[in-house]
Amino acid sequence: MKLFKRILTTAGLSLLGAAATTLPTQAQADGSHHEVREIEVIVQGGYKPNRIEVIEGQHVQLKFVRKEAGGCTREVVFPALGIRKELPEGQPVVIHLPQLKAGEYEFKCGMNMIKGKIVVRSRG
Repeated sequence: MKLFKRILTTAGLSLLGAAATTLPTQAQADGSHHEVREIEVIVQGGYKPNRIEVIEGQHVQLKFVRKEAGGCTREVVFPALGIRKELPEGQPVVIHLPQLKAGEYEFKCGMNMIKGKIVVRSRG
């Protein structure tokens, strides 16, 4: 009887583990839980692109590539997200964004002269 209980317990735990690691069908279909969208932003006299559109809850990382030596663009700031990163000239800097809710999020240089925005559209 003890052996039978062990087999049932082991089988039950295996099923629970499999269920916990399997994504819901909708998440598998749209790939939103695994795929990371990387967007390159060139920093040279401004941000190119300076308007970025994403979908609510999407995993996004921005890769900033600074192609100038001016002091104004040596850092990028996302005030609403509490993110501030140095942008060394010629070295890509990747910023992993949290999953954002619908709305607009500004990013700008440290001197508040050059600006861009992320527009987050709702899924529905």
